[in-house]
Amino acid sequence: MTRTVLCVDSEGRVDSVVETIDASDELRAIEATSTDDVASILENEAVVCVVTGYDLPDGTGMDVVRTIRAHAPQTPCVLFTDVPPGEIDTTSAEESIVEYLNRGLPDAAERLEFVVNDVIEHSAQVSFLRPSDEDERLETLAGYEVDELPIEDSFGRLTDLIADHFDVAVSFVGLIEAEEENFLACTGADWESLTREDTICTHSMLQEDVMVVEDITADSRFSENDQLQNLGIVSYAGANMTAPNGQVIGQVCVLDHEPRQYTEPERETLQQYADTVMEILELRQRLRDAGRATVEGASQ
Repeated sequence: MTRTVLCVDSEGRVDSVVETIDASDELRAIEATSTDDVASILENEAVVCVVTGYDLPDGTGMDVVRTIRAHAPQTPCVLFTDVPPGEIDTTSAEESIVEYLNRGLPDAAERLEFVVNDVIEHSAQVSFLRPSDEDERLETLAGYEVDELPIEDSFGRLTDLIADHFDVAVSFVGLIEAEEENFLACTGADWESLTREDTICTHSMLQEDVMVVEDITADSRFSENDQLQNLGIVSYAGANMTAPNGQVIGQVCVLDHEPRQYTEPERETLQQYADTVMEILELRQRLRDAGRATVEGASQ
């Protein structure tokens, strides 16, 4: 299968990059000569890698990286430039993984083909989106001390009910930790966790409303995610678990192995299930805190 690589550079320089990529039987190059073109291409093309120069007519390669992070974080990026690393402004892109290749090397073209194929094979996402208040969000999540709460059976029954209600292959309750999503309960699969790079929930948690992906294979953000393909996930719907302070600590999700639409009433019902999960967590936390207070009072 031919894989599409987006080549971004100024006019006069992009042609040689395209030629190098097209020389590989497994790769197909498309080009852009400005940062403005990148977002629309990522939204409309199933791009598996981006190769970008640094000095562009309307910005820099780091602007391209930030666009990838915003529109298609699953897409790896190679910065192919003769600008030294020390002169590259990485402001606001610290959380992104970017391969750097010096364009001025004698064997740069040969190395570029190798690097592109390598990052396609071994990179799920160039980064994942973190909320601007991620530290506060993680502090809120840690405050629930979930490992100490008797919730496994309750959530197991709830995901059974959710899967049956929506007639889906999989339903789960997941907490979104710093680097992975941990499943408190999962009906239809025996998953325990996924890295945040591989989850759709890392996108869904940033939306106020229920996020639905009717067909992952047709969505450029996820169509090249090998982990999702290996798990057989084709459709997705996720609702936020929102704490009283407004922080999203997890998701209640339903998945299926075929394309699936969700009506507005179905989305509302899924959100109600997510609200129910938070109510259970809140109740368990209050009971735990009350028990601790009783023990502390008795010991005084």
